[in-house]
Amino acid sequence: MSGWARAAVMSAILLGLVLGAGLALELFVVERLPPLTVDALEAGEKRWDQNGPKSYDLDLTIEGAQPGVVHVEVRNGVTTAMRRDGVAPQQRRVWDVWSVPGMFTTIEQELQNAEDPQHGMGLTSGASVDIRAEFDPTYGYPARVHRVVFGGGPEVFWKVISFKPR
Repeated sequence: MSGWARAAVMSAILLGLVLGAGLALELFVVERLPPLTVDALEAGEKRWDQNGPKSYDLDLTIEGAQPGVVHVEVRNGVTTAMRRDGVAPQQRRVWDVWSVPGMFTTIEQELQNAEDPQHGMGLTSGASVDIRAEFDPTYGYPARVHRVVFGGGPEVFWKVISFKPR
């Protein structure tokens, strides 16, 4: 077999492996969530503004780059307690990140970064970001969010496992 033919066969095999890995990721790993759109995000935020309680307890799990379990307590719109893996972060600004408004802010930033991942996330040229999300049908909070980076970035997934209005 000539050098050119050998290179063509190797390229075809490599392409098949990449496509197969992508298909396997889609079928077996990626949560079955709808793609995140600006309209879906705005609808979730509107539902939260209309129906979301001012006081609530929220528990969620994080998987991916920095896995953990988060517990948040919000009273009258103010985050009064937050623990990650049972430990309260000393920096109070971290507490608000996992409140519902904080989650919406994070998702908005993720959408902006996904538009230009090379600049927004410092990824290499050709990298792409897939963000999927599901919002609670009653209150509108982000119930499940999954960000997958193709081409070199961390995967992040979070899921609200308990939401209790107070």
